[in-house]
Amino acid sequence: MTSVTPTERSWGQLSEPIHTDAAGAGDPVWKDNAYFSFWDPAAQVFGTVHVSTSPNAPSARRARFSISVAGRVTEVIEPLGEGTFSSGSLHFGLDGRVRVDHPSVQAELVNAPLFVAADYGTNNVIPPLVPGQPLQHFQQACTVVGSVTVDGTTVAVTGHGMRDRTWGFRDESSQWVEFAALFMVDESTFISAMKFRGADDALTADGFVIDSTRSTQITGITFARDAAAQYRWARLELADNSTRVVSIRSRLGGFWVPAGPAETDGPALGVYDDFMMLDSEGRCGEGIFEQAILHRVA
Repeated sequence: MTSVTPTERSWGQLSEPIHTDAAGAGDPVWKDNAYFSFWDPAAQVFGTVHVSTSPNAPSARRARFSISVAGRVTEVIEPLGEGTFSSGSLHFGLDGRVRVDHPSVQAELVNAPLFVAADYGTNNVIPPLVPGQPLQHFQQACTVVGSVTVDGTTVAVTGHGMRDRTWGFRDESSQWVEFAALFMVDESTFISAMKFRGADDALTADGFVIDSTRSTQITGITFARDAAAQYRWARLELADNSTRVVSIRSRLGGFWVPAGPAETDGPALGVYDDFMMLDSEGRCGEGIFEQAILHRVA
């Protein structure tokens, strides 16, 4: 496992600048999103920073910081301006530095990249909102160090996480009926696996198993759930004809993910990030299982 000092240069495509003039009022919704989830089970800390801005959809501009410390969840959600990833209390730096300065929670976190990025534009399985203009989507494992302060108590953080950067025309509630995604990081590997059911009912899967020597495409995914529809295991079929199983060891908790307008009386995509400890290939790691369902009863 290797890491480097965080800079925008080291983050490559995940440090893509915001596209301030990419779409106008008459165009479909354009979104610039940046996402960072992290975990430190030894310190009982896990959290998410999620920022989304748009040049033509004010309702799509939002900043969120969700953090669980020893089982106590604190969340800050604020409006975000056009062309920025900084709100009144939250700053998402494309160089890997995150700052939160809010009356209820403060944080200083630095993330540095591991391995190489997963490029979801390679296979174009995410349905494009505008034909011929697919969403650009990159993910990468990372280390994280820093501290979080809640109610005057400061906890040091040293763990792993995952960063995500997307930009393009995007409207989740009209593009997807359902999707599920699995992310896992251990000392030697990053797993990113995503499966989508589109508005046309087509089912597609994509992903990567990435280590220090190569990135192997995931060509097939099967998710298994319990009676409450919670994650149990995933079977991943790889391009090299191997199969990998990723099973749950323990559940740490999770957060709801704002994925649409603040309020709607139409279809709404419900998204939940379930943090957990996972086993694969005899190794234990941590990560997230994300499930999304389009709610259409209004």
